[in-house]
Amino acid sequence: MICAIELKGYAPKERIGLKIFQEALKQGVYIRPLGHVIYFMPPYIFTQEQLKKMIDTTYEIVKSL
Repeated sequence: MICAIELKGYAPKERIGLKIFQEALKQGVYIRPLGHVIYFMPPYIFTQEQLKKMIDTTYEIVKSL
């Protein structure tokens, strides 16, 4: 499963994807930034709780920006 979110409205110099990646990593969530796009590539086998943590953590980080 691969999912991606494109973040619009940020200048390239802001490196928003990298900022979100770094904060998510601090919170135990591994996502992949590629410019203004955040990719989610969870393992093939994961729990609903792990998926919820990944989504909720990313949502809270983006909301705080």
